[in-house]
Amino acid sequence: MMTTPLAPEIIWFNPSDSYYDDPINTLGVVSKSSIGQGLLGAHYGFEEQNPSVGVWVMVWNTLKEHQSFMEHESYVDFALPVMEAMVGPGEITQVLLSQHNEFLKAVASPVTQFIYVTIRPRHDRNYELAPLVEKLANELALVPGCNGSSWGPSVEHDDMYVGVVGWRCISDRDRAVKGSLAPTIALIREISKIKLKYARLQLHETS
Repeated sequence: MMTTPLAPEIIWFNPSDSYYDDPINTLGVVSKSSIGQGLLGAHYGFEEQNPSVGVWVMVWNTLKEHQSFMEHESYVDFALPVMEAMVGPGEITQVLLSQHNEFLKAVASPVTQFIYVTIRPRHDRNYELAPLVEKLANELALVPGCNGSSWGPSVEHDDMYVGVVGWRCISDRDRAVKGSLAPTIALIREISKIKLKYARLQLHETS
């Protein structure tokens, strides 16, 4: 029996002053307005390399529940505080992740790495990229300092895979990338572009 994938939204954004000063207030309103709508929790933090950029990981139980909520009249009560917390548009990617436990370990780690892998033209995401991503995930499971990794296709971009990887520290990640993971990463780079972001996340549980 296949597990229904989680559908987390990863949102990078420029925070408003009010959000930057008190993120808990916004997340409290978001939590109350989404009760019973499939939001399991919201992880929040700031980009490690650029702390002026905020990040949310809104963990939806299923894509269907999220899409149904978006069509409901009460969705405005959820969307409005989200929009007010952002200055300008955010960078939003929703991902389908089947490795639930690995994902939860990754976002609870001291450092969470977000890996955006975009397949190059004339290559195939499912036929060429997916097997390499699976190989990398299996290798990550053996890496000291890696607390969990979960990978899946982007909902919005049919040429993208996204990985969420938890690390004990950045130096563990650096050693792994230069060591045992290097050959597989090189193969992935041959057919794709890779963008990396890092954050130290906290969990705001739903009400």
